[in-house]
Amino acid sequence: MGRSVMGKLQNKIYVVTGANSGIGLAAAESFAEQGAEVVLVCRNEARGRAAQQKIQQTSSNENIHLEIADFSSLKSISTLADRLLARYPRIDVLCNNAGGANAGRKLTAEGFELTFATNHLSGFLLTKKLLPSLLDHEGDPARVVFTSSLGHKNSPLDFDDLGLEKDYGTLKAYGRSKLMNLLTARELHKRYGDSKLIASSFHPGAVRTPIWSKGGILARLIGLVMYPFMWSIEKGADTFIWLASAEDAEVLSAEGSYFFDRRKPRIAQFATDEAAAELWHVSEQLIEPYFEA
Repeated sequence: MGRSVMGKLQNKIYVVTGANSGIGLAAAESFAEQGAEVVLVCRNEARGRAAQQKIQQTSSNENIHLEIADFSSLKSISTLADRLLARYPRIDVLCNNAGGANAGRKLTAEGFELTFATNHLSGFLLTKKLLPSLLDHEGDPARVVFTSSLGHKNSPLDFDDLGLEKDYGTLKAYGRSKLMNLLTARELHKRYGDSKLIASSFHPGAVRTPIWSKGGILARLIGLVMYPFMWSIEKGADTFIWLASAEDAEVLSAEGSYFFDRRKPRIAQFATDEAAAELWHVSEQLIEPYFEA
């Protein structure tokens, strides 16, 4: 056990995906500074190791661990979950932050559209598999926070074409995946809110992160034009950190809600309870072959 720091999150276990840069790194650093034991889940080992060392240095908290996993692979996420369950009988907070945008439709090795797999299915599988550790709580409720986006308003889900075979677009694929994050938080509360689990999702704002350079031409153009007006990473991470660590009444009663700038904005009319239930059902079917992988 490494050296920890005193703070309100001492003795709490935080798992943060997509933690090597952007708001994931900023949030993980905040949790470490508040005394939490933090597990960074990253795809790239070198970048993950650099993030781990940075957080240990800035927070003076040595209880920062690194796990490597590929969110484009459900098998990789399933084995990640198994490692976490073996090491942490109790997990206090899971931050489902990993994700990205992709220029052009691509399939994973397992046959799923890449954005759908990376931004939704993998986080859904990880959450489902970690429920035994998340629900093993005699004290404070566990929390699950999903990084969503205002882009969830771009397009309703087409359950006959979740892989966007008919009409792929970078922003459409990204927006639909962020709608899935919002809906998953809502359905997670509906199913487990009475079991001492607080679920929520949030829009970080238009933040200066590398995601704008990884999308299609339109995404890169938007990023180029809007960059001077975008929020800093620290400001974008504020609601993230608040939902994952604050004791405010609005947080403790989140009940699967979607937040922006610590408030509950209007969500898309098509972000319905019915869509959330259907998405959960379909997602369970898709991850079933990998649940015990």
